[in-house]
Amino acid sequence: LSLCLSSWCSLTMTCFLPVSVACFVLCVVAATNAASSTSGLNPYGRQIPAPESLAQRDEWLAGIKKWRETTKAQLGYNGTVYKYPQLQWTQTSFIQPQMHPYDKFFYNRDQHTYTPERWLADLKTRYGGIDAALIWPTYTNIGVDDRNQYDQILSLPGGVDAILNFSRTLHASGVKLLWPYNPWDQGTRDTGDTDAHYLAKLVADTEFDGFNGDTMPFIPNDFFKQSLDVGRPAGLEPEGGGSVESADWDSMGWGYWQYPFVPMVDTFKWFDGRRMTNVCNRWAKDHTDDMQNAFFNGDGFESWENVWGTWNGMVERDGEATRRMGHILRYFGQRGFLHSQDWEPHVPTLQWSSTGVFASRFPSPDDPDQAVWLLVNRNRTSNATGGQLHVPSVAADALRFFDCYHGVPLTPSSSGGALSFDIEAGGYGCVLATKNESAPGSALATFLADMAAMTQRSLASYDATWRYLPQTMTPIAPTSRTAVAPTTSGVMVTIPGTSAYTFQVTGVEIEGDDGHGVDVQYDWESHPQREHVRVMAVDRFFMDKYPVTNGQFKEYLQASGYKPTDTHNFLRDWTNGSFPPGWDDKPVTWVSLNEARMFCGFYGKRLPNEFEWQYAAQGTDGRTYPWGSDWEANRVPSHKHGRTMPGPDSVQAHSPKGDSPFGVSDLVGNVWQYTNEFEDSHTRAVIVKGSSYYRPDGSKWYFPAAPEVNKHNKYFLMDDAYERSGGIGFRCAADALPECSSALCGQAIHTSRLANLTTLGSRAWEHFGGSAGRVQTKAGSGAAVEPTAGTTGAVIHALGRGNFSSVAFAWSDGAAPKATSSSATGAVAAVSPSPVSEAALTLSIPAAPGDLVYVYLGAVGNASLLAQYGPHTFSDTTSLTTVWEQGTVAYLFQINNNNSSS
Repeated sequence: LSLCLSSWCSLTMTCFLPVSVACFVLCVVAATNAASSTSGLNPYGRQIPAPESLAQRDEWLAGIKKWRETTKAQLGYNGTVYKYPQLQWTQTSFIQPQMHPYDKFFYNRDQHTYTPERWLADLKTRYGGIDAALIWPTYTNIGVDDRNQYDQILSLPGGVDAILNFSRTLHASGVKLLWPYNPWDQGTRDTGDTDAHYLAKLVADTEFDGFNGDTMPFIPNDFFKQSLDVGRPAGLEPEGGGSVESADWDSMGWGYWQYPFVPMVDTFKWFDGRRMTNVCNRWAKDHTDDMQNAFFNGDGFESWENVWGTWNGMVERDGEATRRMGHILRYFGQRGFLHSQDWEPHVPTLQWSSTGVFASRFPSPDDPDQAVWLLVNRNRTSNATGGQLHVPSVAADALRFFDCYHGVPLTPSSSGGALSFDIEAGGYGCVLATKNESAPGSALATFLADMAAMTQRSLASYDATWRYLPQTMTPIAPTSRTAVAPTTSGVMVTIPGTSAYTFQVTGVEIEGDDGHGVDVQYDWESHPQREHVRVMAVDRFFMDKYPVTNGQFKEYLQASGYKPTDTHNFLRDWTNGSFPPGWDDKPVTWVSLNEARMFCGFYGKRLPNEFEWQYAAQGTDGRTYPWGSDWEANRVPSHKHGRTMPGPDSVQAHSPKGDSPFGVSDLVGNVWQYTNEFEDSHTRAVIVKGSSYYRPDGSKWYFPAAPEVNKHNKYFLMDDAYERSGGIGFRCAADALPECSSALCGQAIHTSRLANLTTLGSRAWEHFGGSAGRVQTKAGSGAAVEPTAGTTGAVIHALGRGNFSSVAFAWSDGAAPKATSSSATGAVAAVSPSPVSEAALTLSIPAAPGDLVYVYLGAVGNASLLAQYGPHTFSDTTSLTTVWEQGTVAYLFQINNNNSSS
């Protein structure tokens, strides 16, 4: 560790030596701990504690001034980074969201176009707009295959050309852009270059302005030097905030801060007033603490809402506070007030002790007598009214004062020079001392008018109720219901229906909780959540026995003629239109969700719902794996974790020992498999099941595995190029006609004349026949029916789910049907003369697709008629079962033809 720290984590930060992954991780951990506590040069950490009282304030201020002066001298610090014109923007990047480019406000999947103007307009409406944006396409999807963080960025739809287009659009709106840098990504594809140089080139090639160092307490100097070498100086923003040692090249940083009642001071802003910290409190539902502390320090706010696909949206009150805070910070930041090396935190206020009003003073770069005070009322229950600041009489005579929060002039009191104005509970204040007049049309007059209009309503009048963002599951369109499985592409397994399947599943996302709505929301749930449980009926369906293979996908391409519009990463393992030798039976990967759907649809199939996939894998006994409740590594492919993916196993390699109770194969440990898509107003994601044979080594932040069938992961969607993955495949499903629910099903002989029709539950039935032409009907309930003994004609029972408004019979020999009627059904019976001829009987019954119809042709108690009827063979292919009852031939029909009404 000492060697590691002396090389990679050298305090001089002048080089970036190649070190092992283990050493790298140790460095990051050690440096993070150091930055979050104290060091030899920085005894404070990220924040300097406030003075304990106003009486101690002068001594406290002198102490932190001395520390600053001494430390700068020890480091030989000169603030070189702020001399680059290309980096002046970092000093005024006050409002900066982290966002994901797959946000639906930023990218339109249906039109395959970026919509940055729509995204910006939404932010402008809700909280006043932004100054910079951290565009994050990598984590959480990274690690699902061997694409590295740069591959993930370059997989954005349209590639570099499209990135340049949205980069220029955002720049034209005054918004600067940062990429993420994930230093822990040392297990995926090796670029063959140093991260420092590759990242500098990426920033330059895409015309971005800098990057955020994810998990990094500080960013080594070599990254900045490489950006200079490629001709585009980069703003460096370590997530851990930075260090005084790296202050000459890390021009920005995040602030994970503490929020005591008396605000603490930003150590790095105090070290150099030009340093920008964006205070980040990503999971807060009330941002008053983080925004007040940022405002007090003249710092920025990380307006992060789309947190790894979980929407933690700002409440209306916080949005309005951001609008006002941002407007004030931009106005005075652009005029240099907030970058002064002579700014003073915790200047005395008249309500420091009584209410809890705290202030910082930022002098003008042109005249130290002119200044702006930024104030916060930390009391969440009491408004601060009356005197707030004391102004010396000399200053009062020479300067004009404005309440720059409410946009109105202020007049010091004649007795003591007090400035009086109101700051609402949990609110903000601003005072400007200037020698300039607010002449109509001047920038100051316009700014004050804006603030006056903006603050007509109190912040308390805005809604502060946090709400979940609801999700919906994208319906999977049903296929035609068939009695037997489609045979168009691959073997399918029949999965029997059940009336009570306990569907219980958990999401494995690394970050987020139910309190914020992580994971997904099923239609029976009130909000998105990680744990899901439901006892449900599952209809009989068919499932591919194996995932779709390369060989099957090649046949599909030849048959369908499909050619992708955006070919990036499409079938990346293939060359010249075909897969590698020996890969015919391996699962196809590098296809998007939409391309998987198109394949299934071409063959009259569909993707399975998650609950269907899990039921097919688990059965009804709640097992954890397809074979049982204990992990057995010999039933799945061996796990791979190198920097490149060698390819999955054959889909049949682990069958039958890895099969489910229903005989479905290759469910776990070979490739993830697509199921349901979920979306809210900002994100789309697909649930993937079964886990993959591959996960990179070296970091907990890679896409988590979930080989247990009662777990899933959430893969975020954007468009084909971004979604295609070497770790995700798919299998298809198809809808089946219901199983027979009659007591006759599957039985060859009934020893009694009794046909117990009550076993059909709620199904309607009609009984025709008998020597008297009797008709009986039933809808929903009824007793068993005993056909009349000695009947001299045919007896017919027709049963189904519909109301049979018309039933027609006809004998081919011309014999007249015996007509009867029923007001409930309008039914007609047909009785043939005795002895029975060789004539054929035609029976027409209106029915809908999926209906069950039972027909019994019988001569109950009449041996001569029975002899003439049986044995009988029914030629219609829709007959599923022929069963015998004493004196009766019975048929079960299921209506299969969607285009037929009878």
